[in-house]
Amino acid sequence: MKKPILFVCVKNSARSQMAEAFFNHFNDDPRFKAMSAGTEPAETIDPLAKAVMEEIGISLDGQRPKLYTREMADEAYIVITMGCLDKCPYAPPEKTWDWGLDDPYGKPIEKYREVRDEIRRRVLKLIEDLKSGKAREEIIGKTALITL
Repeated sequence: MKKPILFVCVKNSARSQMAEAFFNHFNDDPRFKAMSAGTEPAETIDPLAKAVMEEIGISLDGQRPKLYTREMADEAYIVITMGCLDKCPYAPPEKTWDWGLDDPYGKPIEKYREVRDEIRRRVLKLIEDLKSGKAREEIIGKTALITL
């Protein structure tokens, strides 16, 4: 049975899209698949998010912002919010983890690169923890809704 990892931000046009792309690019465990969504999805992927991912050889082509729904939250094994927990209408405490990442929107491309690199670091650690067999509670912490 697949265990969806859901990345959520407000517009689903940058941070959560990067996280989904990193997870699906680096993960080789068939039990897990990432998806992303936004509480107020944009029309399109942020061009700077797309550009900084292309710089490292990962494409966001074919991705589109999607609306975050209660059904997505219910089906997810882990819900990771990108620093927008206060705007998240569905955050099951037993499986939600807020990464507290800055939104790069409207900032210079260097900020997008900084956020991209931090997302990659966290996603690789998440994949390592999942593959090692750590339980969800161990991964997100005994107290849910924590920030790294």
